[in-house]
Order: sequence, then C-alpha cells, then structure tokens
Amino acid sequence: MSLKLADYLFTGPFAIGTTEVRANQAPVVYAIIAKGGPAWAPRFRVVDIGASADQGLRFADHPRRGTWVVEAGETIGVYVLDLPRSKFTAADRERIAAQLRNRYDPPRGTVA
Repeated sequence: MSLKLADYLFTGPFAIGTTEVRANQAPVVYAIIAKGGPAWAPRFRVVDIGASADQGLRFADHPRRGTWVVEAGETIGVYVLDLPRSKFTAADRERIAAQLRNRYDPPRGTVA
C-alpha cells in the first residue's frame, strides 16, 4: 500500500519492530503512521516524521520509539520514501522531513 504525504508517495506500512534501513540501501524519509477508524473509511494520523542517516536506521532501536503512542483502535506502522544518494543528500532528506513535520504537525496531524 502507498500513502501520499504532500507530493511524496510513501510505501508501507512496515512493522516497527522488524523494519530496518541498512547502510547499503537507499536512505529514506520515514513517517510513523497510526491507522484507525473503520476499514471502509480509515483515518491516518501522523505520529512522527524523520530522515535516516547514511549509516542506516533500525526502527526497533529508534530513540523516539517510546513516544510513538497509539490510541484505542489504531495500529501503527512505518512508511518510507526512498531517496537515493545519487540524487539526494542528507541535507535534502532533512529538509523534506522538516517540511512534512511542519505540514502535518506530528503526533496530531492527519492525512486527508
């Protein structure tokens, strides 16, 4: 499944406990998304947005993982936007993540 945040198409959801961006993979901008509501009209809440370092990232060990709280009836997952090093710098990834944080105001923002 894909989820569009602003003009970016993220893929996911992936499990927080097992998802990892390895150093030999393309770095990502990630969104931690809580999904709730009925199946025919789901509601997506943006819990956190950030960017992976060139060295990779294990979501199970993420320093903010303890703040990723779900509300009753929600499930939580990781969505990623691959940004290859050949086209995007670490500064580009951080800039995109900051723009998305400003737009969606985690952990309260919803995806329309």
